[in-house]
Amino acid sequence: EEQVLRICAARHTETLNSQLEAELSTFVQGNPCLMPLSRLLWVFLAITFSGSSVAQQVTQVQTVVSSQVGQTVTLNCRYEVSWSMDYYYIFWYKQLPRGEMTFLIHQYSEYGNARNGRYSVNFHKAHKSISLIISALQLGDSAEYFCALFSRRRDSRSWYETDKLIFGKGTRLIVEPKSQPAASPSVFVMKNGTNVACLVKEFYPKDVTISLQSSKKIIEYDPAIAISPGGKYSAVKLGQYGDPDSVTCSVEHNKQTWHSTDFEPKKTIPETTPKPMAYENSTKAEAPVTCQEPQVQPGKVNMMSLSVLGLRMLFAKSVAVNFLLTAKLFFF
Repeated sequence: EEQVLRICAARHTETLNSQLEAELSTFVQGNPCLMPLSRLLWVFLAITFSGSSVAQQVTQVQTVVSSQVGQTVTLNCRYEVSWSMDYYYIFWYKQLPRGEMTFLIHQYSEYGNARNGRYSVNFHKAHKSISLIISALQLGDSAEYFCALFSRRRDSRSWYETDKLIFGKGTRLIVEPKSQPAASPSVFVMKNGTNVACLVKEFYPKDVTISLQSSKKIIEYDPAIAISPGGKYSAVKLGQYGDPDSVTCSVEHNKQTWHSTDFEPKKTIPETTPKPMAYENSTKAEAPVTCQEPQVQPGKVNMMSLSVLGLRMLFAKSVAVNFLLTAKLFFF
């Protein structure tokens, strides 16, 4: 008599084949059933060698990575596939701040490490991990980087493919300017109604503290720092104030404090020539008068020379015309 085994509360998630489906059809949630031991062993072997039902997923543990211009950075990615005998592709994409996705490189599961210019991968199929390596970093490499999986399975009858790419959550890469001598900031205050902005330009290193001083603060925002085209940093701090005309800005950078200037230069009052003083007593000894050489800009000198030359030509013309008219009257 064939030995039997009592099984309770068995569940299954996928159909293996028609024969296996027939064997498992008696498994009803919570209802006991009997199955011969030889058949039960066959079921377990079929489940074991058919592959696991692990959901496909992509994991990027690194949230933010920082590096400097010219260096090499590594972004890590791990993945899971639904079947142990899968063939699959892994893609790396770059998303710029504007939102568009740019393809960088892809890796096929049956090939060695891929390379594309400054981009290469370190692929370990056994560990289900792949790393993107970016060499000779540039400022334009600052972006969000995504790892994506596309899998396919082949059996004796057909191919199975995922109908979409499965993405990780992404890793943000921040590329900082290369080390350079310290640069002091230029600080400006710009005003529009009650809105005030403190602009801090072209400084290095990055650490900076921006403060807007006012007795009637309405709201203030945290400063935003960006990399300028010249490879230094620029920052801006915004706020809204009830007395915008009295708002000033101070910046602490590299253990020094810098104060704001108006964005629009103030109009200077023209200097007036002092009137000569009248002497009450002409018998008093007159103090020696020293003449100072006037400070005239070269551009003004050139303009005055051209004006004098033009007047001379105009005077010569008028003299010539007068001479001709006088001669005509005299001789004719």
